[in-house]
Amino acid sequence: MRRCLVLIATLPLAACSGEPSEGDMRKLVEAHTRRTLERQGNAAFRAFDNFRKQGCVEAKPKGGSGSRDGSGQYDCYYAATFVPQPGQPPLTVNGKGRFRHTDKGMTFEDLGAQPR
Repeated sequence: MRRCLVLIATLPLAACSGEPSEGDMRKLVEAHTRRTLERQGNAAFRAFDNFRKQGCVEAKPKGGSGSRDGSGQYDCYYAATFVPQPGQPPLTVNGKGRFRHTDKGMTFEDLGAQPR
């Protein structure tokens, strides 16, 4: 019971950090993956079988010293598993992306992925 109270007490702090949640990350990365695969002629992908947020760090600003700070931007690491084509074994990809808060919501920029 005490462990549940500690967990519940920490949830509001996590929500205020500005970091994207695992659900936000999954939604954005899935949409990006779906569009990419459709452009390559593979329209079968709908969603990941498994998705895990591995961690985020606040992004460093681009450019020189006169640039705006990186607040609201996070470089996040994730692992996503899906079946690339029916009948093939699942593929797990370790990826990195930049998630940015904008006035229209959160955006995603793919910073690379490595099959595992």
